Amino acid sequence: MRTRLFNHILSGAVACFFLGGTAVAQTQNLRSSYFQEGTVNRTELNPAFMGDYGYVSFPALGNLGFGVQTTAGIKNFIYKLPDGRLTTFMHESVSASDFVNSLPHKVNVGLNMDIDVLSFAFHAWGGYNSFGIRLKSNTNMYLPSDLFRFMKQGMKDENGSVYHLDNIGIYSTNYAEIALGHARDINEQWTVGGKVKILAGLGRASMHIDKLELVAKENRWAVTPKGATMEVAVKGLNIPTKGETQNYQEDDYILDNYGNRTDQLKPGTDGQLSYDDIDYDSGQMGLSGMGLAFDLGAEYRFNEDWTFSASLLDFGFIKWKHMTKASMENTFEFDGFEDIPVTDSEGNENSLDNQVDRLVDDLSDLAKFSKTGVEQKSTQMLGATLNLAAQYTLPVYRRLKFGLLSTTRIQGANSWSEARLSANVAPISWFDATVDYAISNSGSTAGLLLNFHGRGRSFFLGVDAPLGKFSKQYGPLGRASASFNMGINFLFGKKYQRMYKVSEVESL
Repeated sequence: MRTRLFNHILSGAVACFFLGGTAVAQTQNLRSSYFQEGTVNRTELNPAFMGDYGYVSFPALGNLGFGVQTTAGIKNFIYKLPDGRLTTFMHESVSASDFVNSLPHKVNVGLNMDIDVLSFAFHAWGGYNSFGIRLKSNTNMYLPSDLFRFMKQGMKDENGSVYHLDNIGIYSTNYAEIALGHARDINEQWTVGGKVKILAGLGRASMHIDKLELVAKENRWAVTPKGATMEVAVKGLNIPTKGETQNYQEDDYILDNYGNRTDQLKPGTDGQLSYDDIDYDSGQMGLSGMGLAFDLGAEYRFNEDWTFSASLLDFGFIKWKHMTKASMENTFEFDGFEDIPVTDSEGNENSLDNQVDRLVDDLSDLAKFSKTGVEQKSTQMLGATLNLAAQYTLPVYRRLKFGLLSTTRIQGANSWSEARLSANVAPISWFDATVDYAISNSGSTAGLLLNFHGRGRSFFLGVDAPLGKFSKQYGPLGRASASFNMGINFLFGKKYQRMYKVSEVESL
């Protein structure tokens, strides 16, 4: 099965930037549930948390969530023309200075997916035991604002004809995990827990460029890369070179003194990756790596009103195999980006999708990677998450609790931090609700979580929505963070009697 995989990836990346993350869903652990004791999936946020009952998840729907984080929004990339049509920032009517000044210094988008395939938990052996099979996908894109300045202004930049683009990257990690967890009360104040996770790598792709230097040369650019590497680990995926496929582009040939194409290829062309000929053999489908990770957590009850907790999640690694590696080392020529009209050469409307495709074609010409190895191995550390939290129970109405949660994602250039303040209420025995406010590198959000947990069953629904202005397509105009989670689980067993004393509250 042959596919233009590289262009599809770039198309998705560009769409994410343009639509502020609304076109692609990203999941995260439901952080709104951290202080909601009736939610069975809290152990994903802190393995020291113990549920009141045992549970079994509904297959594939025990915890299903999607979300996005972005430092830019629709207004940065999509513009409305006087006649109401939409166009990209590349259109000639869009002011270059207005566009460049609207961008953040770093344009970063993070996308994650987390699906609970099957999980269960029960009380035994002096504590709370859990088992889960999950699918996880984490994708991050990191582009400097100078890349977009170059795309828009090119040689028309009055500040000169040299650009230095630093730290360009696209990273995607996809794996399944099998997790075994145990939590127990140490005494009346302390509860500790941990999980061990066996990781099965499904696929990984990364592209990183330390620096691109672009120098104007007549009507073209001389591009000199530094520290440019690409790694793709997907069993059954074949990434051929142009020399292997004999599929060459116009700019792969040397021009004569009159600007006409000759039959002679530019040096190094045969070793460059042929993105249009990437081929996947479904018969070779299998694991692309294995790994191990740990979750650690603790909870400390200072008194009946105050509780403190901390957790470290996904501290581990995956060792990938079946990896194709590539690099860019030599200077090459690039024609640059062109203004994109709203109509084509025949006067027909040039749709927004077509405009994005034009941008993708130009971007792919900046990625002239040459294959350096196949069936390689590489070890990757996962992005770990650190949670620190404090919870206060209102003495006059103990069904109402307030919480403050600090979350830090530790992942190099794609690290981020968030502070979340929440109010949690359980007015009746079978219903909990949480409202919260969070602020992070990607803006502020308001969250709502509803949890219905009657006899033998549990259903929750949670949403984090960005605060600020939205487009008519409900996409955030500025930087934003958003997520959606839902889950169906079945409860069993008697209510667990905790070691520590609690104030009894009569059920309504």
